[in-house]
Amino acid sequence: MGDTILLFESRDLCYESNQYFMECMAEAFEKQGFPVQICDLSAGMEEKLEGILEKREQFLAAIDFNSLLPRLEIEDGIPYITALGVPFFNYLVDHPLYHHTGIKRSFPGYSVICIDICHKRYIEEYYPHIERVFYLPLGAMKADMERSSGQKRLELLFLGTYESEQTLYLEIADYPKQHRQELLALIEMMDADPELTQEAALARYLLDQGKEVSREVFAQKMNEDYLADKYLRNLKRREAVLAAAAAGVPFTIMGHGWEQFGDIWGKHVTVRTGIGFAAAVQMMANARMLLNVTPGFHGGLHDRVYSAMINQAVCFTEDGRFTREQLADGVDAVLYDSKDMGALTEKIRNLYEHPGRLERIAKSAYQKADRRDTWMKRVEMLTAGFFSPNLAGDRII
Repeated sequence: MGDTILLFESRDLCYESNQYFMECMAEAFEKQGFPVQICDLSAGMEEKLEGILEKREQFLAAIDFNSLLPRLEIEDGIPYITALGVPFFNYLVDHPLYHHTGIKRSFPGYSVICIDICHKRYIEEYYPHIERVFYLPLGAMKADMERSSGQKRLELLFLGTYESEQTLYLEIADYPKQHRQELLALIEMMDADPELTQEAALARYLLDQGKEVSREVFAQKMNEDYLADKYLRNLKRREAVLAAAAAGVPFTIMGHGWEQFGDIWGKHVTVRTGIGFAAAVQMMANARMLLNVTPGFHGGLHDRVYSAMINQAVCFTEDGRFTREQLADGVDAVLYDSKDMGALTEKIRNLYEHPGRLERIAKSAYQKADRRDTWMKRVEMLTAGFFSPNLAGDRII
């Protein structure tokens, strides 16, 4: 076994975010003294994978985000990860239900990293064959150019796509009756209780229906019910963005799909199409406030939160038990109740009208993120995971 860290890019994530994550990780690993090789599989995949196998003795470990590699086999039917023969870390950046195909198989040295403690527990419960499961949030991403509060040109920023609930509902309506009823029941339960995970909602639904299913069937059903998560994510984004717009604060919305609302926003709202991830980080650094909407996270924080903090943009994010353990409301971020959008409107307006308080929160958030949430800190923890097979629990890696 060698000492080189192999970073795969087996797929493109939304706005090429994984490419940016890889660059941040590579820089951090190199600062720790590890050689790094990035293998981009967007073109010439077969040839590149064969080339990696020919020099596999050079590698200490391999990492990929939402990896496609667990699905691949070489010509004689041996799984590619098995043939690679080094510890492989599949870093999942959303709920494992979306990655059922990639985690239902077992390989020697195969580990999964989750960015949410609830996701970690879900894999431990329903995919017990996975050797190791870690909780490690994505790191804060700092813009190349720092801006003081007086230099920032955007008051309030939202970054994220939107797909109308009506479109998603039509997809659900095409499902067989029993499956459609299940999806709508999950949506109703999770909408009523923001702390309810989809796995808990499905377990409750099956109990109410008097159904008992195996662990494998439950995991398959979660995968098939992905539209419940997708529907709620877009519903909550629409509600929060409309509430933010109602504050009357200059507001920039960046992401595909929002143009369908036409001219309802008012002159203080600017809607722009989506941009690449690296450019989005620069936009974050140019904003005084950032709105975050991530209803599917119950035991973790989205990387937008950490990146807003380190770029001194005050982040408005959903309140919750885990969030309060990580962030002090009004000190590190501003927490809002997703069931009370009127209060979100008032919080945004109030902070906009008190720039001194806004600047104090921004500075406090920056200090916390710089101290504990950089990619350098994440990679230090990840490196410990390479060499400490007995690490467990819900602490970071």
